[in-house]
Amino acid sequence: MHPYDTPEGWDYLAVPGWPYDRFQGNPPIVDIGDNFKVPSHFTGIATEKRSGMTIALCFHAAPGRGMNLVAVMGADELTFPLELAVKTGSVLKWKYVAAMQLVDDEAAVDAAGGWKRSEEQQALTTAQRKERARELLAPLLDQMPGPPPAQGPGGRRNLTPEHLATVAEVYRTAHEQGQPPTKTVADHFDISHSTAAKWVGAARKQGLLGQVRKGSRGSNERDEG
Repeated sequence: MHPYDTPEGWDYLAVPGWPYDRFQGNPPIVDIGDNFKVPSHFTGIATEKRSGMTIALCFHAAPGRGMNLVAVMGADELTFPLELAVKTGSVLKWKYVAAMQLVDDEAAVDAAGGWKRSEEQQALTTAQRKERARELLAPLLDQMPGPPPAQGPGGRRNLTPEHLATVAEVYRTAHEQGQPPTKTVADHFDISHSTAAKWVGAARKQGLLGQVRKGSRGSNERDEG
């Protein structure tokens, strides 16, 4: 078995984004080195073929930091999802198997010395990955301690602490990449720039982002594109 193949007895789907926001929007693409570019937030969803048990492994990628596991989720009857994931395959393996599903074809071939993804994986579009991810994780989302922001009156979202934490992470990653951070938040969640600015302000009030000094680039939302 090649190091980038899914562990035997499991199905594995990688998708941009995290379950917290139901994979809405598109995370910024970051280069973690050697032109290996992946979404700043991505999730690997492992399903055991025999039992149907599903584990979601959430990763964060950033230049100079590489790719790191930040959360593991399992069904309510699955008490120790991380232990099961590590027993089946190392975190390193799950991480790179997911990443290799999401990088472009040329980068995947270069990184793996000629290894190629299956035709089934190559055929999946991002939209199809997201739709499948929501189906696989539907039983888990109701059990998550931090549900995604619900729609309030008039279609407005309730800004939960978990949602604001994701907003802050997207903002910071974009800032580190030299990208317009508020615009990136808007693109990530598929919202207007003005709404993104309000969310960023709410995250800042919660202490999730540092205060912007007057006159700095981030103090004027118009400067961010």
